[in-house]
Amino acid sequence: MITLVGRNNVGKSTLFNVLINKKLSLVNNYPGFTSDYIYGYTKINNITITVVDTGGIYSTTNSSSLEYKITQQSIFLLKRTTVILFLVDGTVEITNDDTYIAKIIKSLKKEVIIVVNKIDITSDIITNKFYSLGVSSLLCKVSAINKNINQLLSILELIINKYKNKLTSCLNINSSINKIKVFIFGQPNVGKSTLVNKLLNKHRVLVSNIPGTTRNNITSDIIYNGFNYEITDSVGINKNYLLLKNKKSLVTDISKTIFNTIKYTNVTLHIICLVDKKISHYDLSLVKLIVKKNIPIIIIINKCDIYNDLDEIKFNVTNQLNFVKFIKILFISALYNQNFDSLFKLINKINKMNSLVFKTRYVNNILYDAINNYYPTCRDKLIKLKYAYISNYSPIIINIYGTRTYLLSKSYKRYLTNYFQRTLNILGTSIYIKFINNK
Repeated sequence: MITLVGRNNVGKSTLFNVLINKKLSLVNNYPGFTSDYIYGYTKINNITITVVDTGGIYSTTNSSSLEYKITQQSIFLLKRTTVILFLVDGTVEITNDDTYIAKIIKSLKKEVIIVVNKIDITSDIITNKFYSLGVSSLLCKVSAINKNINQLLSILELIINKYKNKLTSCLNINSSINKIKVFIFGQPNVGKSTLVNKLLNKHRVLVSNIPGTTRNNITSDIIYNGFNYEITDSVGINKNYLLLKNKKSLVTDISKTIFNTIKYTNVTLHIICLVDKKISHYDLSLVKLIVKKNIPIIIIINKCDIYNDLDEIKFNVTNQLNFVKFIKILFISALYNQNFDSLFKLINKINKMNSLVFKTRYVNNILYDAINNYYPTCRDKLIKLKYAYISNYSPIIINIYGTRTYLLSKSYKRYLTNYFQRTLNILGTSIYIKFINNK
């Protein structure tokens, strides 16, 4: 495993993205932007290596602070790694933070490469000063990350040949085949990270009362009751992420990261904390947005352990979500592991149902049953619905052919949609019906 460490804004996330050849870690000028560690994979000498971007190391003794939690997580990873890439800023003198990090690294007795970043000059006078940190005899100059990257890769190749048997991933590398991809999202501080940590039974994601602690999508693997899941904890999404979606900013990057990931998920869990025992208007708008994107969703009402009148709350929530009857609602307590079995059963059920393929004969039988129960009429003109078939899955689109279909009322179209939704038993996502008129 190769782990990147260094003080704030020395280019760890940028180098990480270059090494794995993927923009997985968000890059920003905001100091300390990366909090949780992120891992990806790269191939060197035909060997797949785990590369980890850490949140950094801070010289703080306040055990309740976010910086202390980030530091402890980083040190834990450094102890398990084989190669440490220690990034420093070549444009400034050695800082106290650099010295502090070097002291910790030196005590670990690992293979260390000092990566001097942000320099465009080749003078050794500028870079040799970093040997005084005393952590390594290997020093690599990387100008604006992309220049001299080959020099770094060459050094890594030498180390890989030396430690070929030790350079195995300490993190699970499972095939994505037969994995159920679960994406967890919601507003900040609703318990997303707590839920992920409880599901994984370890402190994978940093938890803090500070809104926006999670700043990158964090993906982890879990096996539960014999099923493989890939669970992604997302950045807390607030109003600004949607209001500024057309502007170039950090907000845009986060918003794109969230919705690009949602597109490739099997089931989305929308975590909600109630306001005055009801779902907020903003959370309702998020529900509509996900439904519009045709992504299977489960509404998770978290922190239900704090309520005594749960029946009243269930009544309120059900009424608010009456416009999406096909969406399942689950009340849980992430803190106390309540209803986790029900959650996974529901995830499996939705994933299975949304991967079914229906025969045309079965679809037509549903249409004829619906017509027999409620025949379409329009004054004295005859409307005839002849046959139906599914033209698309994910989302399900049903084409219905008939005569004078343009005369169908909105209420009858809604009736047919609900009838198919209920009979096909499609959960988490809506179906769509296209009415095609033929003579």
